[in-house]
Amino acid sequence: MLRPPLDVAHVPDTRGGPDPHGVCLLRPIRTEGAGLPATFESLGTLLSSHRAATRVAAAALSFTLIIAISQQTATTQAGPEPAPLVPESLLPMNVGIGVPTDRGVSLTFDEPMDPESVDASIQMLPAARAELTWNDDHTELTVSPERLWRTEERYLLVVPAAAQLRDGTALGRALRFAFTTQTAPTVGEFQVRLVASDLATEPVIDTATAGSLALTKTPADAAGTFLPTRTATEVSATSAISIGFTAPMDRDDAEAHFSIAPAVEGELAWEDNTLVFRPSERLEAGSRYTVSVIGAHDLSGNLLGGKANFSFIVQEGAQLTKSAPEDGGIDLEPETVELWFSAPMDQDATNEAFALTDTSTGELVAGVLTWNDSGTQLVYQPDETFAGGRTFEVSLDGAKDGDGNTLDAAWSFSTKAPPAPAPAPTVAAAPERSTTSTRSAPAPAPAPAPAPAPAPAPAPAPAPAPATSLAGYALNQVNAARAAYGFAPVVLDPAISAVASAHAWDQARNNYFSHYGLNGSTRESRLRAGGVSFNWSGENQCYHIGMSQQATLEWCHKQFMAEPYPGHWNHIANILNPNARRMGVGIATVGSKTIITWNFTD
Repeated sequence: MLRPPLDVAHVPDTRGGPDPHGVCLLRPIRTEGAGLPATFESLGTLLSSHRAATRVAAAALSFTLIIAISQQTATTQAGPEPAPLVPESLLPMNVGIGVPTDRGVSLTFDEPMDPESVDASIQMLPAARAELTWNDDHTELTVSPERLWRTEERYLLVVPAAAQLRDGTALGRALRFAFTTQTAPTVGEFQVRLVASDLATEPVIDTATAGSLALTKTPADAAGTFLPTRTATEVSATSAISIGFTAPMDRDDAEAHFSIAPAVEGELAWEDNTLVFRPSERLEAGSRYTVSVIGAHDLSGNLLGGKANFSFIVQEGAQLTKSAPEDGGIDLEPETVELWFSAPMDQDATNEAFALTDTSTGELVAGVLTWNDSGTQLVYQPDETFAGGRTFEVSLDGAKDGDGNTLDAAWSFSTKAPPAPAPAPTVAAAPERSTTSTRSAPAPAPAPAPAPAPAPAPAPAPAPAPATSLAGYALNQVNAARAAYGFAPVVLDPAISAVASAHAWDQARNNYFSHYGLNGSTRESRLRAGGVSFNWSGENQCYHIGMSQQATLEWCHKQFMAEPYPGHWNHIANILNPNARRMGVGIATVGSKTIITWNFTD
């Protein structure tokens, strides 16, 4: 018999006292996943949730105990010895553990009940709309959700003492039943992995190896899979994103709730319970992306629980950190041209992009390209010695790093002119007897040798200054990060760099690390003392032991960019501050310890 939906939220009736007749004793009913007795922790939850009911029930219990004690002590009373009364238990009967949210639970009675009386009085906490169905002899009541139970919920059902048996007799005491529902579906795994024709294969990380660009497989738990609370970094720009769920999902609903910001075009596909997003375009190098499936439901209609949005940062593209000869060098006598990169390069693509041109003739200079084992240093050995007194242009047009990011660069240098040859002496020849004679034009007199320039007086040893090539690299790092978030670039200010360098060296030489100098100086006082005018300023600092200066610079920048943003009083907030217009950087190394100071101003 199907009853109308139950929608009750009133407090269970606990006024019913002990049943002197012992009628309608309840036995637990097992459903799928049910059968374990309720723990005493359930009693604590019940008592804390219904204190008013507890006081009444406790009073009834005390009264029952008093009666039982009185009966036991009245040994001289005539007649048969009465059986001790059993006090009513406050612990509900467990009728289900981990019950699916679309399943009902059954309550079984020892005697036929009056359905109308029970239906009108049964109570449920927390309130939920439910349907009540009885079996033919009215000894079993099934309580089913009108739609779905809540996930991870504990429900309490109470049949009050006023409910009636089929013969019209009152139940006499309240009966309590409890059940818990299944856990909510969650995201169990989040992966960022290389796009491949078969996404079901093991995740891989793009690693450039010596002499090649072979893809090296790395175990997923080491490199490709990330905890939901961790921001993945150094992600390939050609990555696909996969989200593994703990339960079968409503696929259309999950796809509708999938989002990625900044927006990226791509396709969604499924592998069992895993949703895979394959971008149709490269991800932006150095950018932070956020993926979300908040609001998705499983096949039963249960809302996705737990953390359902994740972030990752795409690795920055390789940069040219140093060249020899340097840009603009003059009067040089180089034997080779050497390039250093911040990350492994695609050697074939970079070899194709490299060009060395003699600008006086417009012709390419022939030579041989070689790489170091890590793919980060390129050496060009010309077939012949560089001609003197010429200007040469080096260009990289369409070079690529190991992740496919393009790199363009161009610079020039001039070689030292060869010394002018000494003029040949003029020798007067004796005239020959001849009918003809030859007369040569007089040879021009040799130009007087220029007077040697006086040797310059030795200059005092300057204070250590920042390495200009690494300072430029640091500037590129900051501007790439600002561009990814839509902020204008900053410029490298020599005066600010001098202030930053002086503070970095003071810390390195005196073995301390602080925004305050040993003399009590602050970043603002140091900037003003260095002649820098500003209304806003910021300072970042970082150090590492046992790394090169460039490696320390890269490591520190990655730590800064992995911080929460928007943030307050942290490093990424200085890098991405909209007020920033100028910056300076100081790098100091003493022993194996490198300290780097960044200063920013408006």
